[in-house]
Order: sequence, then structure tokens, then C-alpha cells
Amino acid sequence: MKKILAISVIMIAFSAGLFAQNQATATATAVIVTPISITQTADMSFGNIIASVGGGTVVLTPGGARTPAGVTFPAVGGTVTAASFNVAGQANLTYSITLPASHTINSGANSMLVNAFTSSTLSGTATLSGAGTDVLTVGATLNVGAAQPAGTYTNLAGFTVTVNYN
Repeated sequence: MKKILAISVIMIAFSAGLFAQNQATATATAVIVTPISITQTADMSFGNIIASVGGGTVVLTPGGARTPAGVTFPAVGGTVTAASFNVAGQANLTYSITLPASHTINSGANSMLVNAFTSSTLSGTATLSGAGTDVLTVGATLNVGAAQPAGTYTNLAGFTVTVNYN
């Protein structure tokens, strides 16, 4: 009887060990990415233009090349540059680019519309380098009115280019 009792106690102790509580641990991790930033490095300039009686356009590519339609360029072309921006943030992350729909530049009471903005990344998205940087350039179309009055046209408030992580 003592043997049976001893075996029963051992079996109960053994079976209790099989159903004993077990534990495991896990860690929690979060990565706060470097905020994305954009800094303007060059303003957009369409250069010198000769307006025509009928008006026209000047297309400025993100690469800084310009194409006239209905207007001409004088021998002294002036400063021609696409707008340029440095983008910085978390290495290798992609970001989206939002360009303005239009922008008005003025010379006194006269104005011209700048629209059809394009960027050096035609897809509207780009990827930061392994160092977390990128250069973004922006072109647009200048709409020159019929017999557009002479003057230096600008808008000191500028136009806004927005970048955001995808």
C-alpha cells in the first residue's frame, strides 16, 4: 500500500510538472525615422524672352532646358535655371512630391501664369540615397500673354513644393 501511495504521489507530482506554467519574453522596438526636410537651393528662372503679338509659352524642363512656342529668345538669354531643392531624411526611404497647380508672377499690374510643373522624378515619387539625401529639380511652363508688357516678373512669396514619406 505504501508503494502504491508513493507511486501515486510521484505520478501526481510528475503530471503536475507537465502542466506547470511556462514563460517566454519578447522585446518591444520602435524606430523614429529622421524627419524629412526640403531646402530650396536655386530659384526658377525662364531667362530673357521676346513676347509676340499672339503670345506663347516657354517650357522649362527640370534639367534647365527651355523651349519656346510663339515667343523667341534674344541673343543674350539671361539666367535660365530650373528650381532646385535638397531633400534630406531617413536613408533609402521613398517620398512623394507635390507640385503646385499654378503660380502667378507679376511686374507691377501685369502678370503671367506659370503652370504644368514637372519634377526630375516623373513618377511623383523618389528615393533618398543611402546617405539620406536627394536633389529634386522642378520645371514648369510660362504662359506669355499676347503683347506681354516688358518688365521683370516675379512673385516674392514663391511657390511651394511639398515632400512627404510614402
